[in-house]
Amino acid sequence: VSHMVLQEVSSMQENLEVEKTCRQTVEALATKLNRQNRSLKRKSMMYMAHLDANVIAEINLSDEEENHQEEEAEICSSSHCQIVISELRNKLEACLEEKKKLAFELETTKDLLHKTREELLREKHDNTVLIAETLQQKKLLGKYNRVSQYAVEEYEALQADLELEKDLRVEAENFAHKMLVEQKKLKRQSQVMMQSVSPSEALANALKEITSLTHTMEKQRLEHQKQLKRLEEELHGSELQKQLAALERKTAVLEEERKECMEKCSKVETEAKDLRFTVEELQKKLQQVSNPLPGPPPPPPPPPPPPPPPPPSSVSANPLSSLMSLLRKKKGTNADIPLVEKDGAPKEPEKDIRQQAVSEMMERIKKGIHLRPVVQTGNRARPQQQPRERIPSGSAIQELKGILTSTKRPSPCPSPTARPSSPEQSELQKVLMKRRGVLDTAHDNMSSSQPFPSSVLDLTRVKVAPSSADKNHATPKH
Repeated sequence: VSHMVLQEVSSMQENLEVEKTCRQTVEALATKLNRQNRSLKRKSMMYMAHLDANVIAEINLSDEEENHQEEEAEICSSSHCQIVISELRNKLEACLEEKKKLAFELETTKDLLHKTREELLREKHDNTVLIAETLQQKKLLGKYNRVSQYAVEEYEALQADLELEKDLRVEAENFAHKMLVEQKKLKRQSQVMMQSVSPSEALANALKEITSLTHTMEKQRLEHQKQLKRLEEELHGSELQKQLAALERKTAVLEEERKECMEKCSKVETEAKDLRFTVEELQKKLQQVSNPLPGPPPPPPPPPPPPPPPPPSSVSANPLSSLMSLLRKKKGTNADIPLVEKDGAPKEPEKDIRQQAVSEMMERIKKGIHLRPVVQTGNRARPQQQPRERIPSGSAIQELKGILTSTKRPSPCPSPTARPSSPEQSELQKVLMKRRGVLDTAHDNMSSSQPFPSSVLDLTRVKVAPSSADKNHATPKH
């Protein structure tokens, strides 16, 4: 419809232009004819002034007018004029058609240009959106990379712990097997001795008591081993440790986001302060312009004071400090939280120390040196289970981690204690106990010269204690 309307308007405009041109040509011809008529009138008046009245009466003006009209009709009806007029009309029609075509093409090109501009704007908008999305994806990829690095480090640490525990378990099983073989040998020897020699009633009672004591001590040792295994499994497979690792990763990511937000906030604050300062200056200038004073100009305003230093991030961003204080008051975990020595010397890895301790222990067992049972105290067990990663003591999150690790630690297994001696103890038992005390003091002096900082050695000493007691009790037979 719009194209039809445009065509009609263009045709009307063309007709109007043609009519204007025709009118202008007619007006020009009319003015020319008027001039010619006036000149002819003047000439005729001049000629008539020279002629007589009789001559003027003889002139037939009607004949001249008829002849003039016939000449004009003949001129207009000539073939040449008709051909020229037809050619001009054809040219005019062709020009009008070309004009219509060009107008239509112009409209189509305008529409295409408008569409292309709209598409260009859409493409620009899509490009900006894609650039923003790519930036977000890059940030997410950076965060995922950091989290994956933390996960890989944790996995490697857990794998190393698992391999170490497997090696220690194999060595402990081998040692327990050897001890069982030696115990069986001693039992067979004691049976042979009992069959060959007829012991007295006192010796028989003492041997019975010794066997009962060794049996109870072996039971207690097995129970302690089971408890230790169960506690280790709970410690390694606990969900709290996994949750703690996940929380640590989240806290690291949130800490980075908080730093970014703090930087943005500081930039915005500085910009706001600059704007305030400029607004104050403009207000003062306006006041000076509106209220001019005849006196000397006032001194320039002092520069704005520097912004206050931002509060420490540990206080503002760690709301867990109050929780830490409450937990310390309730549980008294100040001594349990592992603190970092800032200028401490680098320590050797635990694996080398444990391997050295196990190798030295096996050499002592081969040489026949009796190992002393050692009770693990809380102060000795704690540094063995310190986290591998040294953490700054000021962070409340790391303090929470220390509290959780201290709560997860297995309670130190008590050394197997002998049953309380009854008042009706025989003299043989007293002698055996004295000899055992002398041997223990001798082993204490020997072990003090070569300390072993390993929890595995202490456990193996606890295991060896019943066998050493059996040997000490079996010595009076020989």
